[in-house]
Amino acid sequence: MTSIDIRLFVGLRGPDLAASTAYLALVQKMGFSGRLLGVKRYEFFHLVIESDAPADTTIEALTRTLASQSTFYNRNKHMYSLECRWDGGEKVEGPAHPEMVAGFARSLGARANRQTGIDFDGKGEDKVSIVNGSPAFLIEVFVQDDDEAGRGAIAAKLTRELTASAGLGSVKVQCPGRATVWWLAVAASGEEEAVATARQITVTRRRDEGLLMNPNYQSAEFVSAGRVDTVRS
Repeated sequence: MTSIDIRLFVGLRGPDLAASTAYLALVQKMGFSGRLLGVKRYEFFHLVIESDAPADTTIEALTRTLASQSTFYNRNKHMYSLECRWDGGEKVEGPAHPEMVAGFARSLGARANRQTGIDFDGKGEDKVSIVNGSPAFLIEVFVQDDDEAGRGAIAAKLTRELTASAGLGSVKVQCPGRATVWWLAVAASGEEEAVATARQITVTRRRDEGLLMNPNYQSAEFVSAGRVDTVRS
């Protein structure tokens, strides 16, 4: 059987009211002005598919299934990035992760130009923009419910639908991850400080500390994607 590891990011094409509201609350009411430079939100699905069919055939059936229902995304409302990897190959639909990060960095530059007059246009090859004397880091925060029922339901649904697809044979789908992903652009002196700030932003301890995760029934994973304040034209 072929085992395929699949990472699906889904985001709104237009303005995201939830992300905008979170950003405003964090910078205006919770003391992160000057440290939190930008917020973006995605829905994330981590799937593992084992199939008797070749990888390309299985992925084609998966993309048809994803596009035919609203469980994962609506093509009119959402952009998506689908990255599939298996032993000896990979396939990407939509922007790859580095392209998404570069687009986020450009949006930070545009915001800084509007709000502070800082030059983020990146005309020089090594030009780095500095916000309040500190570089910017992108911290990806994966917030996932502890209850596995939702992930199990997604795996069962896709297993049924892909098994019904002609020519696939035996198919088994697992869903190790189903999370809301918050991209936090944080001004900090270094990566360790940026991750610490992201934890303060994320984990709700009391009314004025943390906003994005409830530790009573959720867990969070913090992944640094490095500096995002170098913007090349």
